[in-house]
Amino acid sequence: MKRSLFIPALFVAAGLITAAGIVPVHAQPKPECAWTTLGGDHRDFKCPLVATGKTQRFRFKTMYSGGHDDTRAQMEMLLDGKPLSCAEGSKIKLFGEDGNISLECRFSLTGEPGTQHVLGVIVEWGHAQYEGFEFVQD
Repeated sequence: MKRSLFIPALFVAAGLITAAGIVPVHAQPKPECAWTTLGGDHRDFKCPLVATGKTQRFRFKTMYSGGHDDTRAQMEMLLDGKPLSCAEGSKIKLFGEDGNISLECRFSLTGEPGTQHVLGVIVEWGHAQYEGFEFVQD
């Protein structure tokens, strides 16, 4: 019985096979972060970034549940140890919000291709349950 290679070749050409390290050309690597806890309701994130020579847009978000009238949360953003400003529409502080809540910082990075940076994010919260974080390139 003769097997056709047409169908597998079609999937490879369409960029649908990602096993064994084959990644579609258009895919961007997902930013990765490591974190430590400094005790209590506190996390310190470190996320390596590499400039591409073009403007890159990122979003860092932390999520919480159980928010109520005295819930508080805030995050401090740093790039290479220096304060990083978040874009308009970001929310880096909250107080007294109910239910499932979040903080979010959107920012851009521009630099010489291959230049390495470290995003630092210090997050503190109280009277809510930390649910996780998301760091994506938009």
